[in-house]
Amino acid sequence: MAPSELLTPLNGVNGIANMYDYPPANPEGEYRVLQQYHSKPSKLRVACVGAGASGLCLAYKMERMLVPGSWELKLYEKNPMFGGTWYENTYPGVACDIPSHDYNFTWDPKPDWSQFFASGSEIQGYFEGFAERHGSKKYMQLNSKIVEAIWDPSEGIYNLTIENPQTKEQRKDWSHVLVNGSGILNNWKWPDIEGLHDFKGPILHSANWDHSVDFKDKSTAIIGVGSTSVQITPALQKICKDVKVFMRSPTWISPPFGAGALTSDLQKGQDVDPGQRQYNFTEADKKKFREDPEYHLDFRKRIEAEINSLFGMYIQESELSTTMRDVITKEMHRRMGDGHEELKKFITPTFAPGCRRISPGDGFLEALVQDNVTPVFEGIKRVVPEGIETADGTVHKVERIVCATGFQVAFQPAFKVVNGEGKSIKEDWTKGPNLYFGVSAPRFPNYYTIVGPGATWSSGTLLPSIETTIEYSIKCMRKMQHEGIKAMAVKQDALDAIYAHFDEFHSNTVWQEECRSWFKDGEVKKRIYLWPGATIHFLKTIKDPRWEDYDYTYRYKNRFAFLGNGDVKATAEKDIQGLSVYIRNSDHEWSVA
Repeated sequence: MAPSELLTPLNGVNGIANMYDYPPANPEGEYRVLQQYHSKPSKLRVACVGAGASGLCLAYKMERMLVPGSWELKLYEKNPMFGGTWYENTYPGVACDIPSHDYNFTWDPKPDWSQFFASGSEIQGYFEGFAERHGSKKYMQLNSKIVEAIWDPSEGIYNLTIENPQTKEQRKDWSHVLVNGSGILNNWKWPDIEGLHDFKGPILHSANWDHSVDFKDKSTAIIGVGSTSVQITPALQKICKDVKVFMRSPTWISPPFGAGALTSDLQKGQDVDPGQRQYNFTEADKKKFREDPEYHLDFRKRIEAEINSLFGMYIQESELSTTMRDVITKEMHRRMGDGHEELKKFITPTFAPGCRRISPGDGFLEALVQDNVTPVFEGIKRVVPEGIETADGTVHKVERIVCATGFQVAFQPAFKVVNGEGKSIKEDWTKGPNLYFGVSAPRFPNYYTIVGPGATWSSGTLLPSIETTIEYSIKCMRKMQHEGIKAMAVKQDALDAIYAHFDEFHSNTVWQEECRSWFKDGEVKKRIYLWPGATIHFLKTIKDPRWEDYDYTYRYKNRFAFLGNGDVKATAEKDIQGLSVYIRNSDHEWSVA
């Protein structure tokens, strides 16, 4: 469906029906000057996959970074409610492992967080409140899953197929730009275990929790020992008759990160349990944050600075890595108490902290040593109607099975994206992800992934990376609008160069050690798709796009057509100040609109 065939716009900012009539592009014959002022923005239609943190940020930032009336946006959300992972994950104990005061948009502080590490429901509430305050819901299409996006190089658009997940009804749409804001961990999957669905009792997945299932006084199996199991296990231990935790691999359970500001301020002078990561903010704490924004800002900055400063722990055999191994090991053993030698031996990894995602969590190790919890170290052979049979032939009879086994890591998008050569990303990425700075893919123009493989996923806070990648994408959109660009795609040689840097950098990071991790696409030995530096290093790199790393296709015959008829915007608007912007009393930066 081409722009000329579709006159009804997206829900957007101006409601103009036929808003995509560009000035004549004179593809044939002699070049002609466009009758417009210098850099007049072209109309731009943007579609985003997902209405979680990335989609909400995109709407907010487009309103502030693009010329009003020059763009339209739709946020396609597959769920009946927006919020992304915090809407989908509602299992017992779900919480964020980043301190709450740095798990909001960096420009939108929330002084009244209930706890130092916020629950999933409170985070979902934050995003719902953000959408209400900033009018984000007008851009959303709920129950709308993009299943296919096909690039039309002649029109410079993506033809989109959208499906209702409930009715399977499909409809068509199109956009000049496609933003993938669905995240890496968005498609949950059942573990590949023989006979899993032969079990006669309820089977639950952590990412698709059934709240109608009663666990009180029930015998329960929990499969997995990752970040979700760490939260679910202590929650179920308190109510179940007994719990068996099936542990495939060891994991590091760390003390709290970013807690220096907490212990030096709010807990100063208190007798604090060194393993206790949680803190309930008092009304006095919230009042101080609310009434003293500078104090609150300093509190947030110290949390972030501490987390950024810890990146050295990911350098193999560094002093900080060695210290962290010693500190975490001692803390884990302290939490488990005397004895439990088999558990301590199994759960303490031989690989360095950080090779797999570190799982901080209150109560997990303490729960494993309770009388009603049994850690199971034997591998799972199969599931039988009565429970789980392990490799040694033992059948562990249970009444409930919880799969805390994570997601199908979306190194490739969960929907089909096809370029102008008729090749899909799946066909193009035969040797693994091919994504520049975690955002742009060669041969797939005008397509932006928000914090994809190659960005910061293992160290630091995530929202600043989302925000800055959104801003990067919008700067690309703005360049397209103002310079008559129909399509821009990152060069393969630029990506090859950054991947060569990745490989050399990671040759001595802990991520290349012998551990299975989604950082390495689920493999023990594979290219490491993590940014080679701390979060702040990533932000510095993508703050401003390197335009020289892109190839451009121009909408008009001459790449300088955007210069127009000799006017600037201020001329058209008879703006005296705009027509003399460079006349000033001191030497400061200036620019012409």
